[in-house]
Amino acid sequence: MAQLMKKADEKGLRKESSEMGPTRETFPMIPALAHRFEEFLREPFASLRWPMRWPEESVQQAFAQVPAIDIFEEGDTVVLKAEVPGLAKADLDVRIAGDILTVSGTKEKEEKVERKDYYRYERSSGSFSRSVRLPAEVEVEKVSAQVKDGVLEIRAPKTAAAKARSRKIEVT
Repeated sequence: MAQLMKKADEKGLRKESSEMGPTRETFPMIPALAHRFEEFLREPFASLRWPMRWPEESVQQAFAQVPAIDIFEEGDTVVLKAEVPGLAKADLDVRIAGDILTVSGTKEKEEKVERKDYYRYERSSGSFSRSVRLPAEVEVEKVSAQVKDGVLEIRAPKTAAAKARSRKIEVT
């Protein structure tokens, strides 16, 4: 390091510390702020459009809190699978109203650390709700749901009327 500084002195590249202004190391967020400010000047009302582009982090976090859902038909049953890692069955609420199935849940976490030189107590909570339209009429009384390995699986048998409307069409 000393050799590099000596070479910089010889070439006249090194400045005195009093001449140096704020650096990226001192304020690492300055380039990001400058970029956002330039973006605002180019399109002052861009942040009002949907999907919102600014702040990206909060939009990404909002979508990350909604579970991914797969819905498909397996024979005479409509199957819905939702990723709900870390949630117990007591934290989940599954409802059907008409042809809309809603999965919602809450997660609360408390962490308490007591050490000789410090004490920390953190609490966090969050909730989600996701509704999907079922692709066929189902027998509401026979719908079942279970959680296994962080995946909620809901099985809903189709009604006789929904089964009758489905038929295979041959392609010629």
